[in-house]
Amino acid sequence: MKKITVVALIVVLTLAVALTCCFAACEKADFTIGIIQLAPHTALDKANEGFRNELDKLMQEAGLSVKYKNKNANGDDNNNSTIVGTFMKTDLIYSIATSSSQAAKIKATEKNIPVIFNAVTDPKDAGLVNDWNVPGVNVTGVSDKSPMAQQADLMEELLGGVTPVVGILFTSKENNSIVQKNEMRAICEAKGWTVVEKGIQDINEIQDGLTSMTEANIIYIPTDNTLAESAATVHSANVNSGYKRPIVCGEEGMNDLCGVATYGVDYYELGKMAAHMAFDILVNGKSAAEMPVMTQQNGTLSIRTDIAAAIGFTIPQSILDRAAAQ
Repeated sequence: MKKITVVALIVVLTLAVALTCCFAACEKADFTIGIIQLAPHTALDKANEGFRNELDKLMQEAGLSVKYKNKNANGDDNNNSTIVGTFMKTDLIYSIATSSSQAAKIKATEKNIPVIFNAVTDPKDAGLVNDWNVPGVNVTGVSDKSPMAQQADLMEELLGGVTPVVGILFTSKENNSIVQKNEMRAICEAKGWTVVEKGIQDINEIQDGLTSMTEANIIYIPTDNTLAESAATVHSANVNSGYKRPIVCGEEGMNDLCGVATYGVDYYELGKMAAHMAFDILVNGKSAAEMPVMTQQNGTLSIRTDIAAAIGFTIPQSILDRAAAQ
């Protein structure tokens, strides 16, 4: 009988501990945020991580808590709407990349859920806001607009006095890439340079895209999600081509895999900026409709001597010295 009583007591205690753990695990957070990220690549991953790390810190300092529903569309635009549909009971949606943000705006408007976007080049052109300074809708966020004037000057310096003939490789179905392609073309043509461009549909066209721009002596790739996911493939295609031209990318993460140098935005910092905006909306009661879109003001120089060596290119000493002095 004593043995049965002891066993029964152990069972009761085990259940009590399990229930206590369950209640602790299921304790409701002060806020729930749905995160949708278009694709798994370095830049977008950093925008996601920077946001969560900084917002966790801000919430902890305020004695508050936040829970995330973090989902990835894996590069398929068709997944965006379905994912956002699962966020209809969240307090805020954080969307990373243009098409995911467009889906978030459509769905969130129905429930008046505020949306903070990131990694969107031109939110007005993408239909996300009415105005950069006063969005006018329950959507605002952070633009990853690259310092293109700096990047154009860098291309000229890389070629050491040879007039650049710039080949722009981009994905023709990505609105953000088209916007950047057009802006870089305007910057280059204002300098009197020739520009050739090639829009691709998917990664299978990368090799042909690079080799088709025969007259180009330097390649520019904007912050393009398809090409960012396939940056290593871009490098291989460049190495295996008969041209082996220096590549300048719109952001550092992509450039680390296929470019020789760039001035780029820091996506982790962009994520932190978005976190402060989310905190102001959730905790301080600010309105997304009245919160200006933010941008990072200055680009950071990054270089890749190993990639340069792989294509037989020498980065000028002036650029090497400037990178070392940062």
